[in-house]
Order: sequence, then C-alpha cells, then structure tokens
Amino acid sequence: ISNSYNNIGSIYKEQGNYDMALENYSSSLKIRQDIGDKQGISGSYNNIGNIYRNQGNYDKALENYFSSLKIKEEIGDKKGIAASHNNIGLIYMDQGNYSDALKEYLSALKIREEIGDEQSIAGSHNNIGVIYRSQGNYPEALKEFFTSMKVFEEIGDKNGIANAHNNVGSVYIKQNKTL
Repeated sequence: ISNSYNNIGSIYKEQGNYDMALENYSSSLKIRQDIGDKQGISGSYNNIGNIYRNQGNYDKALENYFSSLKIKEEIGDKKGIAASHNNIGLIYMDQGNYSDALKEYLSALKIREEIGDEQSIAGSHNNIGVIYRSQGNYPEALKEFFTSMKVFEEIGDKNGIANAHNNVGSVYIKQNKTL
C-alpha cells in the first residue's frame, strides 16, 4: 500500500500537482513508519524534500533531506548517503550558498568514488563545475566539466556528454571566447 501511495505521489509530481503529491508521499511515509521500513522511510523523506524544493520551500526541503540522510547513514546506504548530500547541495546552490553546496557535492563525490558509481561521479563533477562557474572560477569549472565529459564518454552516456559540452560552452561564453 505504501508503494502504491508513493507511485501515485510520483504521478502527481510529474503532473505538477504538488499538493496531491505531498498528500500521497505523506501517506506512504506514515505506513512505512508504522511497519519500520527504514529504507522506505528514507525514500519518502527524500520524495517529500523534492516536492518542497520544487515549490521553493527550501527550509522544508532541507528538513526532509536531512531526515533522509540520517536514516541512510543509520542503515549504511552509501549510494543513498551520496544522493542525500547531492540533494542538500542542490538546495544550497538554489539559495546561492555556494560554499556549503560545494562541501555537499564534494562529500557526494567522495562516496561515489568509493563505491565506483561512474554515472554519479560524472554528475558530481558536473555539479561542482556549476558551483565554480557560478563563483566565476572558470578554470576550475572547465576542469570539472571536462572531467565530467570524460567519464560520460567512458560510460557512453550521450546525454551527459551533450550536457558537459553545453556547460563548457557556457563558460566560454562568460569568458567571451566565442567564434
């Protein structure tokens, strides 16, 4: 039943009906809490955090992401811990808090390297590059975007490769290095 509520919440989220998504994610969370499904509870907190982020309610998003992170740490879910650090970093980036966002992205990258999650490693390098670009540190941004591109090329992720090229181009534009 909790999975059904979660799936319904996901459909509402995709439709942009955040109130109904929250209602269903919250119903899923309650059942997961009642049965002691820690992995599921963590997932529900993450999903609720995603809705609040989409709504621009960063305090509530962080509250839920931190709740998710705590449980993931308790159960030793390294991939989930890295994802939580990444999500927390996204909020800090959205708020313009680049130093804390960078710390979170670097934490996520370290864990992702430990577990060998190549796809996510590339994504972490991309996110770190975005922070450096936002700070005007273009040499470091380019370094991260090229590292991201290399990993995406190694795993054959064409969308990732295209995104990395786009990010490199955005830095070149900021540096007035256009044709």
